[in-house]
Amino acid sequence: MSEPGKRFWSRIRFLVSWTLALALVGIGLPRAVDVSWHGVVPVLKSLHWPALVVLVVIWFLGLFVHSFVLTAAAPSLTHRRALTLNVTGSAVSNVVPLGGAAGVELNRRMMRGWGIESHSFVGYTFLTNLWDVLSKLMLPIIAVAVFARSDETVTGPLKWAFIVGAISFAVVAGVAVMLLGSVRWATFLGRVIQRALHPFFSAVGRQEPDVVHALLETRRECKQLVANGWLRMSLGIMGYVALQCLLLGICLQLTGANVTWVDVLAGFAVERMLTVLPITPGGVGVADLGLVGVLLAFGGDPAGVTAAAVLYRGFVFAAEIPVGGGTLGLWLLGQRLKARNAPLRVRVPGETRRIAHVTDVFLPRLGGIETHVDDLVRHQRAVGLEAEVLTPTPAGDGRDPSWVRRLPAGRARALVADYDVVHVHVSMWSPYGVGVARAAIAAGLPTLITVHSMWAGAGGVIRLAALAGLRRWPVAWSAVSGAAADTFRRSLGDGEVAVLPNAIDVEAWRPPAPALAEATAAAPDPQGPVTLISVMRLMPRKRPVHLVRLFESVRAAVPGADVRLVVVGDGPLRRRMERRIRRSGLGDVVRLTGRLPREDVLQELRAASVYVAPAPKESFGIAALEARCAGLPIVASRASGVGEFVRHQEDGLLVAGDVEMTRALVRLVVDGDLRARITTHNRDVAPPFDWTDVLAQTDDLYAVAAARAGVPAAADDAVVVPLLAEEA
Repeated sequence: MSEPGKRFWSRIRFLVSWTLALALVGIGLPRAVDVSWHGVVPVLKSLHWPALVVLVVIWFLGLFVHSFVLTAAAPSLTHRRALTLNVTGSAVSNVVPLGGAAGVELNRRMMRGWGIESHSFVGYTFLTNLWDVLSKLMLPIIAVAVFARSDETVTGPLKWAFIVGAISFAVVAGVAVMLLGSVRWATFLGRVIQRALHPFFSAVGRQEPDVVHALLETRRECKQLVANGWLRMSLGIMGYVALQCLLLGICLQLTGANVTWVDVLAGFAVERMLTVLPITPGGVGVADLGLVGVLLAFGGDPAGVTAAAVLYRGFVFAAEIPVGGGTLGLWLLGQRLKARNAPLRVRVPGETRRIAHVTDVFLPRLGGIETHVDDLVRHQRAVGLEAEVLTPTPAGDGRDPSWVRRLPAGRARALVADYDVVHVHVSMWSPYGVGVARAAIAAGLPTLITVHSMWAGAGGVIRLAALAGLRRWPVAWSAVSGAAADTFRRSLGDGEVAVLPNAIDVEAWRPPAPALAEATAAAPDPQGPVTLISVMRLMPRKRPVHLVRLFESVRAAVPGADVRLVVVGDGPLRRRMERRIRRSGLGDVVRLTGRLPREDVLQELRAASVYVAPAPKESFGIAALEARCAGLPIVASRASGVGEFVRHQEDGLLVAGDVEMTRALVRLVVDGDLRARITTHNRDVAPPFDWTDVLAQTDDLYAVAAARAGVPAAADDAVVVPLLAEEA
């Protein structure tokens, strides 16, 4: 659907939703209670201002107590900022039909402006909504329990609310336990959702999101937050709900509704549960009718009940709109003044001394981007450049070098103009990098964006970049291999995408000269044991479990051969791999080493026979390049970036699919001469991807980025560049 069409139907939904809400309140509510507004308004007018002040205090106290839920889900939040998020998000959600998404997006932008990372916001959003929904679903269960103890009769509406609430609570809580309980259940849940969404994405012709990866990342973000803050979130939501119930009860007492506190709890439970339904903004009309219907069924006075419902809903719904709107206006004004008063600094055009390498992931996390950026910065600093890393990744146990700056997104965007060049390293999901890139572009800085992942069509960061408008900005684009550059180039509309490969210290991974001469003279024993090896992070897109299946197929094809498998690395799928290995009876021939330092990885490679890269979408493959330097034959996908340094039947075997990969591995296992020939070639001939070459290519692309940003090559005149303040 075109953008004008989407806007048209959005407006239609807005009008229909608000028309229904106003009709339910203005017409449906008086008819349901058989009391006209002429009988309700005098009751409201009879309230004295001291009573209204008490109601305001209780309402505000409830918001403050709820801020403990928010600060537990996002520990870097202050209570003041949590209150700001609460009222502004609620204001947007209450005005816009199905406005929860709009409120979430507003909160994301505000937290980004305060320097809170996007990945932290994911955990915050999930947990706060989970606790809110569970509390609303649990209220009818509590109400029925209270009724049972007080010998009250449970009416029809409350009975149905109890049934729906109990079932829904069990489902939501069960899904949450599956997600947070274990990687296995989170993976299973992701696959179920992926299958359910497949028909939709196939029908609309869009690429499916990686639901399994998204749920595993959400679990990673939420697990520690729940462990540390579940009690605080639970007490906070309990206090908030109790104060809202107290607010309703006092409203009913002030209007003379003639109901007991047990009746108040029943009406409150039904009203809160009905607000979950996304029919009208904030459940207007629907929740009001449910509240009034329950209280009237318990014998409440119609005029008093209706007046109390209007008064109560005025606090929990209507009051949040002007208060939240005013708070949002003040926040936006503060952001604008902060940007206007930002200091100035003088930057010399054409100078490339300070380089910011921006990455969403960095050490101590293990992966291709993490190790490449670390190596690149070290080599640039070795030649006199002031290269630094900007990343949101938390530090490990060891001490960081002075050039690693672990910063929230807002702080990184504010400091980006301190640099002469910004080099952004992006993967499938890089909101931190894209946000800093936008700040660098706005500041007029030369910006190089390097893509480290493969896509089949327009996916992940491509869409993110397109949505952010980055492809229209004056930046230099690059990818780590020709295969990655081709897919990215098509997504940019055949824009210019250079190939900037990863690199390693080639000589450091090759056997030393005496050992090389000795190894060349004595080729591998074709009759000895054959050890397959792979180095990877044990995560779904690397396919470590599938590697074990491939190994089973190889052993089945050559039952008499002594074939072994070594997997170096760690990650969320390790336990699943261990279970697979135990069930298959492969414990004696498969070894998982866990994470190893580089020197130990090199020793493992030198002791192995064949390197396997099972991921078909490997954008480059640093680990495969290291194995190639160590002299191993490489087996990898023909469509991956490994083909940049592996020629078929010279450096290894390139395949198309798992069937061909199994055949290639079997061939290398049984054909000792072929294995020895490739090994000898790889030991004798070094690949070209050394840091000496790649540093020169990187400098050339910085010059391209400077030209596209309009920065002169010569440093004749100084220009004044305003530092970018935190993005509003």
